[in-house]
Amino acid sequence: MSQRLLERKIAIMISAIVAAAILFSILTYQYYMRNSSDVQHIAVEHIQSTTLVKVSDLTHILKNKLDLVTVNLEILSSSQELVDQRVELGKILLNTAQKTTSNVVDFYSWVDRNGTSIWSSPNVNDTVDEKFKVFSTAAQAYFEKIKDTQVPSYSNKIKLTDGQSGILILYPIIDTQNKTITQNKTNEVFKGAILAGVSSETLDNFLQGQISPLSSANLSLVDSSGMMILTGIPKLVDANVFDKKFDSSIGRSVNDNNREKNIINVFRSAVLNPRVGTTDVISDGKDVTVSYSPVVSNGIHYFTIVLFLPHILASSLDDLVVQQRNFVILAMIIIISSAIGIFFVITYWNKGLRKVVYIQTKELQETTKKLTYHDKLQKEFIDIAAHEFRTPIQSVLGYSEMIHANLKNFDQYFEKIIRNAKRLEKLTEDVLDVSRIEGKNLQLSKSYFDLNQTIKQVIEDHQKEALNKEVQIIFDSKKNIPATVYADEARLQQVIDNLLSNAINFTQNGTITITAYRAQVDTKGEMDESDRESTVVEIRDTGTGINSEMLPRLFDKFATRSMSGTGLGLYISKSIVDSHDGKIWAYNNKDGKGATFTFTLPVTKKDKK
Repeated sequence: MSQRLLERKIAIMISAIVAAAILFSILTYQYYMRNSSDVQHIAVEHIQSTTLVKVSDLTHILKNKLDLVTVNLEILSSSQELVDQRVELGKILLNTAQKTTSNVVDFYSWVDRNGTSIWSSPNVNDTVDEKFKVFSTAAQAYFEKIKDTQVPSYSNKIKLTDGQSGILILYPIIDTQNKTITQNKTNEVFKGAILAGVSSETLDNFLQGQISPLSSANLSLVDSSGMMILTGIPKLVDANVFDKKFDSSIGRSVNDNNREKNIINVFRSAVLNPRVGTTDVISDGKDVTVSYSPVVSNGIHYFTIVLFLPHILASSLDDLVVQQRNFVILAMIIIISSAIGIFFVITYWNKGLRKVVYIQTKELQETTKKLTYHDKLQKEFIDIAAHEFRTPIQSVLGYSEMIHANLKNFDQYFEKIIRNAKRLEKLTEDVLDVSRIEGKNLQLSKSYFDLNQTIKQVIEDHQKEALNKEVQIIFDSKKNIPATVYADEARLQQVIDNLLSNAINFTQNGTITITAYRAQVDTKGEMDESDRESTVVEIRDTGTGINSEMLPRLFDKFATRSMSGTGLGLYISKSIVDSHDGKIWAYNNKDGKGATFTFTLPVTKKDKK
């Protein structure tokens, strides 16, 4: 009797253990599914964000290129060389325009008032004349149009000899100086036209070069009328998204609601929608994120970029979910015979999975954050660099034309041309320095030199600029350093030049004081380093000071205190000082007037002599 009771108790205990193990397995399975779903959701959001950022970036880059083409056409059409049909000078201008936009424009063509070709800019393709000969015929109708209206025209219905699509942008050449008067009406004389031709192949090569690293993405380019210019699906090239034949060519998704939207409707919405958009569709049984953005330049809707990115990462996670589910089912069968052992295995596995999920989640979040921040900085830099390059280039071209048109009193024009050329040179040197710094290729050529003499030379270079702003530059001789320093003289002069130029820029009718001396400076570096003797250079101004929000990131790349400039000068200066094992910092003056920039250089044994 006692044996039966014992067996019954054992059976009840085993049943309870098995039931508990099964219940625990079920709960664990649900936990696995929830964690896998969370990771999959984060991965999908990351894909959506990446696609939207990339399509916006592509749109921004292509818009800037088309803006540059338009600027070239405006400059060429208003150039007196083309108005007067000075062919040799006109050739130079067309070839220069071709070089600045060679990656998006196949050719620039100059025709006279009768439509006869005067000159076409060369292209790297030797067969360009044969390839684009159809442009001459197709352009006649648009040429007659701008001849009558004397306003720019645009065509996206050009076909090349090899079957590709192309676009034409035409600008009239008008002689505004020699006008005719007919029937009491003043008419400007039509002298011809300047054309820019772009092929779909050129656009494809340019955009594919920008789409990296999204190798699995499919890029489509649709013009404003719905014509498919570029696509990864060959049968859709030259198809119109609004044509009924387009429906049968592309096929339809399973459903039209929520995520399973019709791809056809997505294409049509992208062309009609003037804003950036994104959505998810199902194509060939796979989830795909579709993002689109219109390319608008000078009020003209040229194209809409449509980017398809399959959820490859999400599909991999689906496979992981299936594997986990099968494993748990197998574990449930094993647990029935060995509940306690499986309990510890599952507990250990659960901890590991939680850690992996947590790490992957944090990595995905950090990656998304870095990509968003990097994209923002890149766009800001592109905008700033485009503005900084374009302004002096237009000035150089403009003043050059004025010199040709009027040779009297042209000294002032040369001065402005030289100033803008130096501005371009400085910007180019800054960009090259940033490239060397980030590539860890910044080389120093150290030698012993007189720091006082270097400071005086920099002050002399900036005296004219300071006088124009009624700024007095003072070199404090009370604390001068009689000895030399061991450093790269050219690079150190660059640092002082950047800091002094920055001080003059933010000071009006004030004073800038430069002080150099030796002192014991706290390195604030490693814990085992103590104060060391250093050469200290201070540049103190009475200008506007530094904004409190800008102060923490003052020496970061692209950080700028004004609407002009690229924000590279202080970043380069800090890198140069750091490479000398020195320190650089800035702060607002306690009296509330202006700011002080300070940098230090360690004193060598020979410096002390």
